[in-house]
Amino acid sequence: MTAIKFIVSILFLILIASFAVKNMHSVEVFFYNYKFAVQKVEVPLTFVVLAPFVCGFILAWFFALVNRIKLKTALMKRNRTIEKLNDELDRLKPPAKISVPAATAPRD
Repeated sequence: MTAIKFIVSILFLILIASFAVKNMHSVEVFFYNYKFAVQKVEVPLTFVVLAPFVCGFILAWFFALVNRIKLKTALMKRNRTIEKLNDELDRLKPPAKISVPAATAPRD
C-alpha cells in the first residue's frame, strides 16, 4: 500500500510541475489592505492556484492531527483502565492450590 501511495504522490507532483511550467504568465490579484484600500499585485498563475490548495492541505492536516491526538489520548486512558482492572482481578482471584508431590524415602 505504501508503494501505491508513493507512486500516486509522484504522479501528482509531475502533474503539478507540468501545470506550473505551462502557466508561468502573471495575473493580477486584487485585495484589500488594512485600510480597506484596493491593492493590486501581479503573481504567477501557478501561485494563485496552488496557494489555496496548500492552505487547505495544511488546515486539513492540522485538524487530522488534533483528531489523532484525541484518539491516542482516549486509547491511553482505556489501556490504563484495562491495566487497573487486570490488577484488581489478579488481586481478587483466590490463590491457586499448589500440589507438592510426596517425598519418597531413598532406597538403600
